[in-house]
Amino acid sequence: MNGERHRPTAAALAAPVELDVFGCRLDGVNQIEASAGTGKTWNICALYVRLMLERDLNADQILVVTFTKAATAELHERIRSRLAELERAIERRDRDGDPFIARLFETVLADADDVALELAAKRVRRALSTFDQAAIHTIHAFCQRALQEAPFAAGMPFSFEMQADDASLRFELAADFWRTRVEPEAAAHPAFAAWLVERGAGPAALDAQLAKRLKKPLARVRWGAAGASSPEAEAQADEVDAQARFDEACALWHAEREAIVQLLGQAQAVLSRTTHKPETVAAALDAWDRYFAQGDCHAAPPRAALKLTAAALAKATKVKCTPPEHPFFVLAQTLAAASESAEAAHRMRWLVLLAQWLDEAPAALRAMKRTRRVSSFDDLLANLHDALVAHPWLAEALRARYPAALIDEFQDTDPLQFAIFERIFAKSGQAPAPLFLVGDPKQAIYSFRAADLHTYLAARHAASARYTLAVNQRSTAPLVEACNRIFGANPQAFVLDGLDYQPVRAGTRIRGAFVDERMPARHGVAEGSFNVWMLPSGEDALVKRDAQRQAAEACAAEIAGLMRGAREGTVRVGAAPLAPADIAVLVRTHKQGSLVKHVLAAWGIGSVELAQASVFETIDAEQLERVLIAIDTPGDLRRLRAALAADWFGLDAAALWRLQALTDEVPATHEDDATAWVERFSRYRSLWHERGFAAMWRTLMRELGIGPKLIAGEDGERRLTDVNHLAELVAARDAATPGLAPTLRWLAAQRTQGGGEEAQLRLESDRDLVQIVTVHKSKGLEYAVVFCPFLNDGARAAGSSPALPDACEYHEAADAPGATVTVLHYGCEGETAERAAREAAREEAAERARLVYVALTRAVHRCYLVAGSYLSSRSTKESRRSVLNWLVAGDERGFDAWSDDPPEEAVIARQWEALTSPGGPIAIGPLPMPVTRAPLARESARGRRLAARMSRIALAESWRIASFSSLASAALAHAPLVAEEEPRPDHDALAAPPPEPALPAVAAGALPPAAAQADDILAFPRGAAAGECLHRLFELADFANPDTWPAAIARALQERPVAADAATARLMPAMMGRVVADVVGTELAPGLTLAEVDPERRFVEWPFLFAAPALALPALRRLLTAHGYPDVALEPGMLAGFVKGFVDMIVEHRGRYWIIDWKSNHLGMNAADYAAGPLEAAMTAHAYHLQGLLYTLALHRYLKVRKRGYDYDAHVGGYLYVFLRGVRPGWHDGGMPAGVHRRTPSRALIEALDRLMAGEARA
Repeated sequence: MNGERHRPTAAALAAPVELDVFGCRLDGVNQIEASAGTGKTWNICALYVRLMLERDLNADQILVVTFTKAATAELHERIRSRLAELERAIERRDRDGDPFIARLFETVLADADDVALELAAKRVRRALSTFDQAAIHTIHAFCQRALQEAPFAAGMPFSFEMQADDASLRFELAADFWRTRVEPEAAAHPAFAAWLVERGAGPAALDAQLAKRLKKPLARVRWGAAGASSPEAEAQADEVDAQARFDEACALWHAEREAIVQLLGQAQAVLSRTTHKPETVAAALDAWDRYFAQGDCHAAPPRAALKLTAAALAKATKVKCTPPEHPFFVLAQTLAAASESAEAAHRMRWLVLLAQWLDEAPAALRAMKRTRRVSSFDDLLANLHDALVAHPWLAEALRARYPAALIDEFQDTDPLQFAIFERIFAKSGQAPAPLFLVGDPKQAIYSFRAADLHTYLAARHAASARYTLAVNQRSTAPLVEACNRIFGANPQAFVLDGLDYQPVRAGTRIRGAFVDERMPARHGVAEGSFNVWMLPSGEDALVKRDAQRQAAEACAAEIAGLMRGAREGTVRVGAAPLAPADIAVLVRTHKQGSLVKHVLAAWGIGSVELAQASVFETIDAEQLERVLIAIDTPGDLRRLRAALAADWFGLDAAALWRLQALTDEVPATHEDDATAWVERFSRYRSLWHERGFAAMWRTLMRELGIGPKLIAGEDGERRLTDVNHLAELVAARDAATPGLAPTLRWLAAQRTQGGGEEAQLRLESDRDLVQIVTVHKSKGLEYAVVFCPFLNDGARAAGSSPALPDACEYHEAADAPGATVTVLHYGCEGETAERAAREAAREEAAERARLVYVALTRAVHRCYLVAGSYLSSRSTKESRRSVLNWLVAGDERGFDAWSDDPPEEAVIARQWEALTSPGGPIAIGPLPMPVTRAPLARESARGRRLAARMSRIALAESWRIASFSSLASAALAHAPLVAEEEPRPDHDALAAPPPEPALPAVAAGALPPAAAQADDILAFPRGAAAGECLHRLFELADFANPDTWPAAIARALQERPVAADAATARLMPAMMGRVVADVVGTELAPGLTLAEVDPERRFVEWPFLFAAPALALPALRRLLTAHGYPDVALEPGMLAGFVKGFVDMIVEHRGRYWIIDWKSNHLGMNAADYAAGPLEAAMTAHAYHLQGLLYTLALHRYLKVRKRGYDYDAHVGGYLYVFLRGVRPGWHDGGMPAGVHRRTPSRALIEALDRLMAGEARA
């Protein structure tokens, strides 16, 4: 099992040789270049088995690294399965079963006798028995394990918290740098401050640059002259001079504008009709008007205004003619030149600050993480690399720990990752150790994740052997041949040097034949195995939007035909009809996917989207952020309106307009609309504070019916999946870092940065549907039939200049042979900038070519490709220079020259036709353009298993934790009794009572009417939010110290905001101050005035929880009426659990304990409305007597166990319900103050209620 294997000679290393996985040598650095469908995983399994058998390595000694958790799980399962199959084959001496096993017996085990076979069996069994410790990891998991095994070398704490990313810490550092460095600089230079504001600069800009730097830690950072020196010399322009120039030009403009207009009108004959036609001159005049009206001397003149500078007019004047002259044109030229100089100085100043930031921030971030004992995934790689550089013995230890390594998906590695593996396994001076780098550079499509194909290409020079995998086991022979023709037509198909296409051949994989009896065979080859649909050309050419729509329509029509054929039995894969899930439409962007989804729906075809896109990029992420911001500040009507504009709530324009109108005068008929929303959002805010985001979100979704609204709309499954996904991510963040503010900051950062792997869009349905898949997501997948409608898109990535100076990125030669290094060049200008732009364009085109390769190699049986040209408003060359055309119509010119001057349409069409041949796999024809749609009929449900509809009736639960709110909600709204997840304080209106009942009349003139004063509490807003605010005020206020009341009022309004118009909002603090003074100065009970009560003798928001193991609710009703209390409409049944609640205040006065409950109910505008009769009616209508009895029982039970010598009659005063709007000096009802309901329940009632709670009595 350890015989010598063939190794390619040094001369053969110039070109790779085809891999014989059972014959290659198992030492040194080996690069295996795969192609799509050539069985990377199959070959990795074979290498793993050979290393185990021939090198006597156990499962925990063979390091296997890949780049995603899903790929890790797949490798783990595939390798374990191979080992189990091998164990059975060796025991049974079965040499002729699975091809993998047969090949193993033909090579590795060819000369093995019984003893050798038994030894092999023991090694396999040993590997299987310890496979749970197999070293099959993602790159981050491997680095984490290596660091944990050598914490001293890494200099890391023994325990730390792993974070998916460090965005919040980076932003914290950026904000601190902005505050301490940028803001002082801006304060010292107002022109620079204005420049920053104009470009939207802030801590986020610093954070983005640091993130870019940390993603490429081995890149060289280079600074132009601007970043290397101080800008002071260039920034000496005096602010006074800038203002003087502006004022002079502005004065001259206003004085001479009419003359300038007349002069320019007369000069039209001598000015260029191209650059200075009348419309252009008029636009320039308007631009100067706006510029001077703005009045900002630091602002640059608009681009349109520069047409009137002296230089621009001279250049536009015809030969031998005199340009128009005016002093303003010279001043305009001076302003433009000064603006250019100021721009250069500002850019230089920013680059100096940025250089300081990037020099200091990485170390500061490391120190912050070390202090807080946290680490991100990217830190794992950087820390391991640093440890390997500082401690060479660590590489030797890891090499001894893992004597062999297999790196999968190596094309997606980056320089830092390769540097780690190179130091461990391929350092010069070390004995050869097996390191296999397996990947397909033609499928390197993840540059946005910092993957660097140049690393793969450079690794060839470090490899002692290079191999290829040349047998495609995925696709049928016609499709393999078609791809060979397309990618072999241009020797530079993949644009970059060193990346060539190696033809592959079809394998012998046994699969069911694809049968399409709608389309007859020709010359023994299925016609249309690879179909190219050409867009109309010439006079019939379509604009891009229409071309993409027609491409989607053609795909939908063909899919509908395939589905009809499958139902009729004429389209099959083997013996089974073609299923919808066997069909994929590949797109590049989510926008393209949405177009396809809508078109398929119009054809009656169900579909599902799979995308690499982040859920934070969806419209629902934006709407979630607006809603959470409104929950955080429910009193801000502007933010509330922005949240309610989301389609989750189903509000129409009229409802939103009524909310808008609340900022001014509030129509009485609609006053409750905004109030209700503010109250609801205030309640959600309190719920988030008390129980976390998850509980709040469940309540919001349930109460507002967001799920049913979404699922009923267009694309409902997708939307609901995204909303639930977002809520899950926010809940996880809130659980890790509780609080509204940090959660909102995190959400804003995620929406900007996109999140990590866990944020990728999820599958919205598992039904058998047509798959709409982004090319990135399709990598590694296969489908029977594939449609590629948009690969002919030649639009380049948006090349707009960034608002702030950014780095040019390019590659340059490194010290090692064939190696390159990334350069981040700030302040890059001239030829270097042009070179970087050219390289960026080539890199983009090269990745587009690789995306085309990935897309066209997903099909097993049939592929449809849309090609040809379209019309674009951006450029007449856009569609002709698409990478798809480069593949088939590229010539001996390099890509740069070809892209600048692509061939004409006719030449490109001829090149496409050249790919066809009689009996060949490629069929080219015009794009089918169906005139009318023939939607696919819905498939009958006959034969499907039916399920009973779920009951949605809420059933009462006997065991629960109840509160007054839950009991009152059943009593007042006749709702089913359900358990509360967490009872809340029983503040006003939380139990959603019905409207106020009609109150009994009081004799006219019995009590004086209320005075109409500005600070009258009667004018305070109504509703639950107002009640929460007033409760919070009385919770915070020091009754004996009026000086503290303003602070308490401000805090109550901040924490419990109340919606109100501007005039009322200004008066609310005065209203609140007056009501506190009135209430605490009123004698609520004989001798009891709150202003005189020692704070030590009162409990505020007193919580209680007492057992009610067997409370019969009908018996409770009978008990109340028997003792003269009004009946309460409780549900029938039992309560077996607990009663929980919060008492607003308990006061001890002269040895007696009084329960005080604040009520903000608005019973009327006059004193008579708060007399005993109306108060009793309100107490009855809202079941407040039941609340008071529960509170009294709680106090009774508490005092029984806490107060020595307790006696109910001697120590319990009773309950005082204080209706705040009716308590004021001079308002009395007989001997009682108005607005105060006082009652002392009898001892017999409380003791009977106590026994009833325990189940000792039933009446």
